[in-house]
Amino acid sequence: MKLCAVIPTHNHSTMLESVVTRIRDHDIPIFIVDDGSDAETRQAVEQLHAPDQGVFCRRLDDNAGKGVAVMTGMAAAKRHGFTHAFQVDADGQHDLDRIDDMVKLAQNSPEALITGLPVYDDSIPTGRKIGRWVTHIWVWIETLSLQIRDSMCGFRIYPIGPSLDIWKRHGIGHRMDFDTEIMVRLFWDGVPVIHLPIKVTYPVGNTSNFRMWRDNVLISWMHTRLVCGMLARLPRFIAKGGQFAPPATASNNTHWSEIDERGIYWGMRFLGQVYRFGGRKLCLAAMSPIIAYFFVTGRTARTASGDFLRRVAEHNGHPKPTWRDSFRHFMKFGESALDKIAAWSGELNIDDLDLPENADSLFSYIPRDQAVILFVSHFGNIELVRAIASRDRHFRVNVLLHQKNAARFGRVLQKLAPESQVDLIEVTEIGPDTAMILREKVERGEWIVIAADRVAIGARDKTVSVPFIGQDAPFPQGPFILAHVLQCPVYMGAAWREGKRFNISWEKLSERIDLPRKERTATITKHAKTYASWLEKLAIEQPLQWFNFYDFWADKKDKNE
Repeated sequence: MKLCAVIPTHNHSTMLESVVTRIRDHDIPIFIVDDGSDAETRQAVEQLHAPDQGVFCRRLDDNAGKGVAVMTGMAAAKRHGFTHAFQVDADGQHDLDRIDDMVKLAQNSPEALITGLPVYDDSIPTGRKIGRWVTHIWVWIETLSLQIRDSMCGFRIYPIGPSLDIWKRHGIGHRMDFDTEIMVRLFWDGVPVIHLPIKVTYPVGNTSNFRMWRDNVLISWMHTRLVCGMLARLPRFIAKGGQFAPPATASNNTHWSEIDERGIYWGMRFLGQVYRFGGRKLCLAAMSPIIAYFFVTGRTARTASGDFLRRVAEHNGHPKPTWRDSFRHFMKFGESALDKIAAWSGELNIDDLDLPENADSLFSYIPRDQAVILFVSHFGNIELVRAIASRDRHFRVNVLLHQKNAARFGRVLQKLAPESQVDLIEVTEIGPDTAMILREKVERGEWIVIAADRVAIGARDKTVSVPFIGQDAPFPQGPFILAHVLQCPVYMGAAWREGKRFNISWEKLSERIDLPRKERTATITKHAKTYASWLEKLAIEQPLQWFNFYDFWADKKDKNE
């Protein structure tokens, strides 16, 4: 891929130079499109024009709207040989520290639309917040999906070819209706949408180009067109098993983080309220049609479930699973969400656990003041262990999560258990800064919890292949490197429901993990085999508790295409 930035601007002279400088610090060429701005902004744009330094400026004599400005910039970028355009608004609202993260996502998934998922501070106007949620609801109706979680953020990386093609075929809204309409139409055409949480502020003195009556009329007309478009596509949507179109580049190598666990925040908030009002049975009844919907529309997860269950059945010598087994698999995943809510809401406690070896506490395995690294997986309901541990010990449990999951789960946890002693730490990959922070926590005797079964999106080339249910699968090196750096005992833990109670599997992997320089990969592979063998036994015995709904065996390497 060949990336540039496109900056549309209309009377945003204050922050423009700063935005351009920050983007050029990443060596990204820029196309600025002045959308009929006033004299001050026009002069600022002209002063920034420097083709030799990778900044190209073009002016539209009349204010044509953001959509026209963005597509004008994309067309110019395509003529210069660029394949992807990083749309950045000129008002300085977005966190430009996330540029590298956005670019890395685009490199890993060049067929996708990468978009910011706004995380607002208190500066957002109330009217704007309400308007955004109205649009969210309409977009969910228009796409028959919850996969697009924000359609209005002006911080995106577009694949230029598909975007220009849609512009030519459909026209697309020219002003404040542009961002939403092009995203919905790209989604209809099978372009994946990947979100990255982005901090958004409304700077003091910020110039807003939103015109209340004009833009609300345009947005209302846009949603009318899109709903009609959805209805016209509905027969094909049903015929294709819940998809408007096949993915732009169908691939078995889709990274797990690109498969959105749709609606997790609001879904868990809703289930939490139902659980508190009517208990588990009512919650299961309310959840069943939602799970059925996701089963019908979630082709990627449904295929992964069937493949996994087939592997286990072959290993165990059982008959080939059917779609009913996959649906039961989905339902177990939904039930695990209820158990998460129950655990963090204080409805479950140590008496609900069947601990191995007749232990009476989680700390029968670990001295209470002992810092440990706990390797967990996406099997069963490890949240139960985290929740109970955070209540029973007077210290903090630190959970390393992929960045988008950290933002989502953090909001859920804040609502369900505001007193929780759990710190959520965002990680894309484990670098020196993360290791230093965690070393301090280990010195205070705290737990470090990390999933050792999934490869982080920034570390696809940092894996080892070890046997797992009949075929080599990639496991991340990061958790083992972290254990080497922190030099404390490493345990493996899992919890899963059987009937009304929960079983626990708890084993020590190593008192210390040392990685000699010359034998580093071999040593990691040895420990990864031990972990994979432990996890394989659980997955084979309780296959419906396996919640990795993607191709677990695909070889995922970084590819900068």
